[in-house]
Amino acid sequence: MKLAALDILSFLASGEWVSGEEMARNLGVSRAAVCKQVKNLRQRGYEISSSTGKGYCLAKKADLLDADRIRCSLRTAWLGRDLQVRGEVSSTNEVALSRVSYSPNGSVVLAEIQTAGRGRLSRPWASPPGGIWMSLILKPAMPLSQVYRINMAVSVALCRVLSTQFGLDAGIKWPNDLLVGQLKICGILMEVGAQVDRLDYAVVGIGLNVNNDISQFPAEWRSTTLAAQLGHEIDRCDLIARILQEIEMAYENMERKEIFEEWRRRSVTLNRQVLITSATGDRRGRAVDLAEDGALILEIGEKRERILAGDCIHLRDEQVVSSVASAAGANGEKR
Repeated sequence: MKLAALDILSFLASGEWVSGEEMARNLGVSRAAVCKQVKNLRQRGYEISSSTGKGYCLAKKADLLDADRIRCSLRTAWLGRDLQVRGEVSSTNEVALSRVSYSPNGSVVLAEIQTAGRGRLSRPWASPPGGIWMSLILKPAMPLSQVYRINMAVSVALCRVLSTQFGLDAGIKWPNDLLVGQLKICGILMEVGAQVDRLDYAVVGIGLNVNNDISQFPAEWRSTTLAAQLGHEIDRCDLIARILQEIEMAYENMERKEIFEEWRRRSVTLNRQVLITSATGDRRGRAVDLAEDGALILEIGEKRERILAGDCIHLRDEQVVSSVASAAGANGEKR
């Protein structure tokens, strides 16, 4: 049997002392092979104590993305079973798109740092160390017209994790951001490939702020992190495994109406005055509903418009007043 670091981590994950002899016996390898993999783990940043008569103990889990540790905690059937961790990339979506043709459904790309992370409309996305920068390669058998279901399922799954795991009241800001309070904690970017009306693949990029230094984000982004909200750092490897599990469950049920209803219920955009910017121009109005196809229903005066795509800005009260005053002034000038 060829021993891997994953085998040693499975014994040390509890944080208890485990003898090298016990690991060697259970794994059917030599003590020297165990020592070699312990040395490997230490070089990768793990703090492993050793003691004569006691063996080895994982003293502290390093805040490093480690494919072996993620696999230790992974409880999915297919999502993340093909998993790749990179140190530094331009963007995980770019890496995923480059290998989408030969990667199986459910492949995952992770990186410690993105040097050219991007959001909607190719806007730059700050990706300092300590976050979860992750892209999923999905190949569902569905028409292109239903691709919005994927975004809904992923958004709902992430909210569930933040709620059940950490007790945070996370909400979905249309179309693809997650907020805690009024602060941005996560963004989602989906890029698809299709032929006519058939979806070939969807690459879903997820940027979740976890243990990042908030000062590394532009102030105007009004961002937060899990560590800032909770007052302590989070084990990112365990969190990634939990996220993948929730996404797999939501994805497999994305055609059920319950996913849409939860997506709508978790919206923090509904019943707000918003500014929507898109290629067709700006729209200001009240977000009064969300359609099952993901469209935002915007009330502008006495009319309602369906908005399928665009950037959404939640307007504060003073911005709404200013907007109304400007409109009144403009109307006065027209008279």
